[in-house]
Amino acid sequence: MRGLGFRDDSFSGSNPIIKQSLANSRRAFSFDAFPFPLIFMRRFLLLILLLAMALGLIACSNTPNYLDNDMPRYSGSYSVSPPVDDGVLKIVSWNIKYARDIDGAIETFDSSPELQQADVVLLQEMDNEGTDALARSLKMNYVYYPASVHPKTGRDFGEAILSPWPLSDDAKIFLPHESPRNGQIRIAVRAWVQTPGQPLLAYSVHTEMTLMPPWQRIDQIRVLQASVPDDAHQVVIGGDFNTLTPIERYYLVRMMNKEGFEWLTKDGGATVEEKGVGMVLDYIFARGLEAINSGVVDSEASDHLPLWVQAKPKP
Repeated sequence: MRGLGFRDDSFSGSNPIIKQSLANSRRAFSFDAFPFPLIFMRRFLLLILLLAMALGLIACSNTPNYLDNDMPRYSGSYSVSPPVDDGVLKIVSWNIKYARDIDGAIETFDSSPELQQADVVLLQEMDNEGTDALARSLKMNYVYYPASVHPKTGRDFGEAILSPWPLSDDAKIFLPHESPRNGQIRIAVRAWVQTPGQPLLAYSVHTEMTLMPPWQRIDQIRVLQASVPDDAHQVVIGGDFNTLTPIERYYLVRMMNKEGFEWLTKDGGATVEEKGVGMVLDYIFARGLEAINSGVVDSEASDHLPLWVQAKPKP
C-alpha cells in the first residue's frame, strides 16, 4: 500500500527498540567526537543549510511512501545450483542508479570475474522489474522491498538481496526521518542467506544524503544496528551510506566498529567519481568475517561502481 507523508513519531515511538535506539544515538552524538575543529563542523553545516535553501530543497512531503511493514514485497527463485563451497564468501554491493540500465548492469556482471560466482549481491535504488531481470540473468534467488515511488522516475525505489543460496526470514527495516528534499523515507532490507556451515544475515541499506542533519543520519545508523540480533554470528551490512565528506565517513566507520562491525572494503577504492574526485559512498561491513581482498569494477551502468569483497569466517 502507498501512503503520503510519514511522521517520525508514528513509527519510531510505537517501537520500543527503535525508540530506545533513537534516544541512545542522541545521547551519544557529540561534535567533540569528531577529529576536526568545531568551527569547521559549524561552517560545514551552515554551508549545507544554505545550499538546501538556495536549491529550494527544503519542502513539504510530496513522495508516495510505502508504510506497510510487509508490503509491497517481491521475490523470485531462479537459482539452478549454488556455487561450490570453498569456505570463501564473495559479497557484492551496487547502487544501480534508479535501476535505469539493467542491461548494462548485466553486461558488467557477465564481463567481470570479480563479480561472478557471488554468494550475496546487495542492490540499492532498484525496482522489481530490474531486480527480477538481474536475478534471472545471474540465476539467483532474490527478495525486494520498495521504500517509495521516486518522484523523479515515477517508479518504485528500494533495496534488494540476491543469492544463489536459499533466502529466508526477510524483513524491511524502516530508517527514521524523512528526506528534507521531498519527504522520502529510507529503508534497509535484510534476509538470512542459508550458506553452508552457518547462515549469514545480510542487509542491503541506503541511507539519506548529506542534506539531512547529521544527528538524524546517526539515528538511521543506530536503528539499523539495533535491528541486528545479538545471536547473529555472521552478519553483512552493505550499501550506499552517502558519505560525501571525511567527517561522515569517519563517524560511520567509528559507529560500526563500536558495534563489532569491521569495514571489509576499506581498501576497495572510491565508488563514485565527481569531476575527477573519487569518493567512498558505498561500504560493506561485517561481523564474524574478515576480508581477504576487495575492490571496485568499472561500469557505465550507474553513477556508482560495483563494490566487491572476498571474505572468510573468523576463527
